Amino acid sequence: MADEDALTTRTELAIRRVCEIDETVDLPPHAPLWEMGMDSLRLVELVTVLEDELDFFFPNEYLTGDTFATVESTLAIVRRFAK
Repeated sequence: MADEDALTTRTELAIRRVCEIDETVDLPPHAPLWEMGMDSLRLVELVTVLEDELDFFFPNEYLTGDTFATVESTLAIVRRFAK
């Protein structure tokens, strides 16, 4: 399994980059990403970035808005499938 801290850092950086969230802005675990600029196009971009950078693929059945609703839910799915 990949280092938990590294997964968290890389996932949060990907979310910040895709949603254009400055590093000085707090990224609360339970805050809805949709309120931070996430939309369907950015969701596709986030999935692509995470898959490329962490070298794994999300199964299609997990590619839903609920899976990527918050930082915490996104981290949960990354931890589940990242090696």
